[in-house]
Amino acid sequence: MSWGVELWDCVEEVLGQVTSDTEDVCGVYGKFIKERGEVEREYAKNLRKLCGKYLPRGEKSGRGQQGEMSKERAFRLLLTELGYQAGQHEQLSEIYTKTIPQDLKTKAKEDSKLAEKYKKEIKHLQQSVDQAQKSLEKSSLKYKKIQQDWVVAEETLQKGESDCSLSRREVEKLRSISCEKQKQCEESKSLHARQMTTVKERKEEYLQTSLPAALNGLQGLSVGSGQYMKEVWLRCVRAEQEADKVIQGCHKEMERIAEEVRPEEDAQMVIEKFKTGNMPFTEVTEAKTNTIKRSKSSMKISNDIESQTLYQQKRQLQTKVESLEVEISKGQKEMSGLQLMIQSYTSNPQFGDVTKFKAELDRATLKVQLHESDLYALNKELSGVNTRLEGMRRSSSFSHPAIAPHSLPDTSGVLRRDRSPEGSVASCTQSDSSGYPSTASIGSASDKDNDSIEESSDYKRRIQTLLSQSEA
Repeated sequence: MSWGVELWDCVEEVLGQVTSDTEDVCGVYGKFIKERGEVEREYAKNLRKLCGKYLPRGEKSGRGQQGEMSKERAFRLLLTELGYQAGQHEQLSEIYTKTIPQDLKTKAKEDSKLAEKYKKEIKHLQQSVDQAQKSLEKSSLKYKKIQQDWVVAEETLQKGESDCSLSRREVEKLRSISCEKQKQCEESKSLHARQMTTVKERKEEYLQTSLPAALNGLQGLSVGSGQYMKEVWLRCVRAEQEADKVIQGCHKEMERIAEEVRPEEDAQMVIEKFKTGNMPFTEVTEAKTNTIKRSKSSMKISNDIESQTLYQQKRQLQTKVESLEVEISKGQKEMSGLQLMIQSYTSNPQFGDVTKFKAELDRATLKVQLHESDLYALNKELSGVNTRLEGMRRSSSFSHPAIAPHSLPDTSGVLRRDRSPEGSVASCTQSDSSGYPSTASIGSASDKDNDSIEESSDYKRRIQTLLSQSEA
């Protein structure tokens, strides 16, 4: 069924419907989509604000801090995934508020031009038919007037022929007038007949060809507009489906993150965080005077603070040692690569000058030796701290309670590298029970150790001087 056949007599209604459909593209549907985008934008904004509110300042870089508990890490990662979800809603907002409204605006403009074109075409056809109809009406009136004049002339002729008072010449004159009127009447009749045929043909062409074609064009325009809106709705749905896929992935990742929370490990981290290494005293001493009591109390507080500082200092030194070991490993890899380049350029002089690689190798070697010197000094300092902690533990009469094997990780057999200033590498095995280096391998701080530390400082200063000269 087509509009050209079924709605030939509803031209104004059809034009009104097409105009309304075109206006709804930007008026109703466009506004709805844009407001929907504003909702998505506001939701994404609130999610971002929520994440920023609960994400600690030190963790806004997205990287975990050392000593971070599993629940803290999980919360940070959950906030990160929530930020990814906000990003998906921001993309939907971009589509709803900018991309689709701009496309709808372009489509509405094109449809308006086509609708105006068909409207002008229909108006022109109607005006052509109306003009032909008016010409026919004028011709009909003229024909009727000429026919009436001929009838009057014919009646006058008949009266003149029956009137004996008129001369023959006057009667011939009346007959000539009557014949002239009859001739004009026949010509007008023929012209009127031709105009009727023309009007009929124009009406048939208007009603059967031109008007149906224009109405069918408007129908195609309306169908195309509806099809376009259908694609827009599907486009919106698919955009949300794609966003939902990412959001579902975020949900799965959030579920995995939540499953990785380890409360038992967090409890052990609390021990490592606040452990002082101090041992409880079981001996009871009676103070003779208030002055002595206050003195002992002050000494006990001082010892507690010192032990707490020692254990925390041990943890800091261990962190620095691990960092230096990583830097040394990187430097050694760089040295290996430079040595390989030097061998290649030496074997193949056509590759270029090998001098620059030798200079880079010297600088890399000096940096590694400098790191090794720092590592040696840190290990010496760490050995001293461990010795003092071990001495405090031995001086206490309180014995360690038995620890279940599953409560703490096994630290037996863990090796820590110790580098001398000359770059030699040694290893010391940690104690099976305490996790500290054994006293047998460390020994007490002697004059020999002090001399080696001074030599290490001199060696470090020499390396720094050479490194500065190489970079100059």
